[in-house]
Amino acid sequence: MCETKYISAFKSRGFRYTLINTLSVILSDICKENDINPIINNKNISPFLTDSLQSITINDYLKRLVKYTQAESSTLIAMLIYIDRLCELNNFIVNSYNVYKILFSSLIMAIKYNEDEFYDNKFYAKVGGLSLKEMNNLEINYLSLIDFKLYISEEVFDTYFENLVDAMQTIINN
Repeated sequence: MCETKYISAFKSRGFRYTLINTLSVILSDICKENDINPIINNKNISPFLTDSLQSITINDYLKRLVKYTQAESSTLIAMLIYIDRLCELNNFIVNSYNVYKILFSSLIMAIKYNEDEFYDNKFYAKVGGLSLKEMNNLEINYLSLIDFKLYISEEVFDTYFENLVDAMQTIINN
C-alpha cells in the first residue's frame, strides 16, 4: 500500500514512534470527548465492549501491539482508516469501553490485508490479551460491520497520511 511513495518518511528516524504517539493522542481525545456525553456514552456494538475501564493506557497498548506484531507505518495509517470506516458505516462511537478491542481489531485487519507476512490468530490473541475464541469473534464481527471493505484507495491513504503528518507536527511543537 503506497509504501514506496512514502518511503523516506517511513524510514526517517522517529517517524513510527511519533506516529504511534499521535494515533494514541487522537484516540484518547476521541474517548475523552465521547465519554463525557451521556447520550453517546452507551454500550453499543457489544463484541468490542469491555465491562470495565482498562488499566493500560491507549499509548502503552498500541506500543505493545506494534512491538510484537511489527506493524509497518503504512499499516498503522490503514488501522486509523479502518476505525473511521467502522464508525461511519455503523454510526458508531468510540469510547473508553470499546477503544481497546476496536484498536486491536483494526490493527489486525490492517496487518492481514496490507502486509506480506503475518502471524496466526493464536499469536495475535496472546498479544492482544484475548482468548482465541474472542479474537476470532472480533475478527468476523469487524469484517461484517465494515462489509468486508478493506481496500483503501491511494487518494484516501494520501489524505490520512497528510492529516497525520500535520497532527504529528502539532504534537511535536506543543
